[in-house]
Amino acid sequence: MALFTFPRKIYFQRDIIDNLDEILNSENSNNVLIISDKNIMSLHGERIIKNLKKGYKIFNDVLPEPTVDSIERAFKELGNEKFDTVIAVGGGSVMDFAKSIAIKISYPDKDLREVNPFETIRLNVKLIAIPTTSGTGSDVSFGIVLTDGERKLALGNYELVPHISILDSSLTPGKKEIIRATGIDAFVHAFEALSANTATIFTDALAEKAIDVIYRNLKGAMENDENAKDLVHLSATMAGMAFSNSGTALAHALGHSFGATFHIVHGTSVGLFLPYVIEFNSSDEMTKMKYKRVERMLQVDDLVDSIIQLYRELGQPYRVKDLGIKSDEYFSRIDELVSKSIQDSELAFNPVVVGEEDLRNIYKKAYGD
Repeated sequence: MALFTFPRKIYFQRDIIDNLDEILNSENSNNVLIISDKNIMSLHGERIIKNLKKGYKIFNDVLPEPTVDSIERAFKELGNEKFDTVIAVGGGSVMDFAKSIAIKISYPDKDLREVNPFETIRLNVKLIAIPTTSGTGSDVSFGIVLTDGERKLALGNYELVPHISILDSSLTPGKKEIIRATGIDAFVHAFEALSANTATIFTDALAEKAIDVIYRNLKGAMENDENAKDLVHLSATMAGMAFSNSGTALAHALGHSFGATFHIVHGTSVGLFLPYVIEFNSSDEMTKMKYKRVERMLQVDDLVDSIIQLYRELGQPYRVKDLGIKSDEYFSRIDELVSKSIQDSELAFNPVVVGEEDLRNIYKKAYGD
């Protein structure tokens, strides 16, 4: 069944967080659970709390890559208090945690490991997402990623798309490295949504606009130009809506394995492989036509060359060797990288069927001359 989902409402304005209580009043939210982490609450907690007039409780003990067990413990700590709204303030891990808690509030006996897109879930709380980075797209996604022992669980259900997303770039970091990595993540989300074999004209429209805006504004955002940061923050959510409804593809499969193996930040990892994936996927005529359309939109002669030039300006690596990884260490682990990548579910959405030898060739080429 073809389906396109996104939040019921998206509020977008710099400093709109100062009007949070008005938004909650309009939603008849009277008892709110705020989920975040200690860093975010130390930066923005006072600002958020001073604008809340109704009842609220704060849980700020979310750690990166949340585990099933940590969510179960948090749910028990919350006790029997009745909430009508769950607000996630943070990045992807906080969003995953908040969505999981919303499930447990609605279904206390539910095993989170069993969440899937094919079951009927009816949350009895409203989910509100306030992203504090411009990249993950989790504020408009139906997916959650949880850790369970040695396993990573990629779970999801369309009911987990937040009811409201509140986009306020005044909450985002000022460090260039973070802005670059998250912005590149969104840039790749948009390209992969565009090329995915489940793409539609709905997702294409969002993806193309996100590519255009991020391409022209990410450098300014890294320099903390407020207008550029506003535009990149909105574009990250547009890219999120696009890939949440079409999927990501080969660059993510490559980047997931590479990042996990060499401990490289996600956005940097997937971004590094994007130029090579565009070259590979251009063998598909429909995808090639889409890339040509992007070239015309960006007013460039060669899409791959223009992306590499952008990367140079931003300081985003496009060769593995630029990360300081020695060639002997890297090439000795290519079989491991290929083995991990071939099992990645994102490959199912790639427009060109990918085999182990294809993955191996891309990994080799990506090291650099």
